[in-house]
Amino acid sequence: MSTTEITAELDRTVLFGGLDQEDLRRLAGIAREIGLQVGDTLFDQGDDSDALYIVVTGIVRIYLTADDSREATINLLEEGEVIGEIALLDGLPRSAGAAALTEVRLIVIPRDPFLEMLESTPKLARQIILMLCERLRAANAQVDQAIFHDLRYRLLGLLRQLAVIHGRVEKDVAIVDMELTQGTLAQMLGSSREAVNKQLRALAKENRIRVNGPHIEIFRGAGKG
Repeated sequence: MSTTEITAELDRTVLFGGLDQEDLRRLAGIAREIGLQVGDTLFDQGDDSDALYIVVTGIVRIYLTADDSREATINLLEEGEVIGEIALLDGLPRSAGAAALTEVRLIVIPRDPFLEMLESTPKLARQIILMLCERLRAANAQVDQAIFHDLRYRLLGLLRQLAVIHGRVEKDVAIVDMELTQGTLAQMLGSSREAVNKQLRALAKENRIRVNGPHIEIFRGAGKG
């Protein structure tokens, strides 16, 4: 990807979209592109922070790892979204891991030159503050789901989210257009494969979802009641 192409990609992001073209070109000059295959790890929880990442194509899952190696996905990031900003700013180890849920292309901005630019670009600093506020609101929403909603509610919410960002939504049905094992869904929900299997079978029996080969269809109103 050329510097001009990277500049254009940066300009399409929420974080960098408000910057002047000169600042965007400066950022693009220190950036590079990388690619990941399905399942590849971008970084692990606890790793040192050395870069900021922007998703160009694909989906990256952000996850926490427990002491017993269980994983729980806490976010799915798609085109235009930023990864790794917290550890980049405070210099502490990564607070979560990141891995490719689909094939992914990313822009990488190294930490040291980015921090130098941050000190000299007030508009960039303001954009960072706004992004951190958005992250805090999203974290509050996730805590609400974990405390007040059961596995069925969270499973349906995850399936709808996957349909929106990697599938399609038609008149009365949302379709997850990717192959997902029950183990992967369980991992993303911080649950067991057996519990997810039980909920999928119950939802299918109630005609709230339909598993159609590699696709999962979620019918309108499935999350109600």
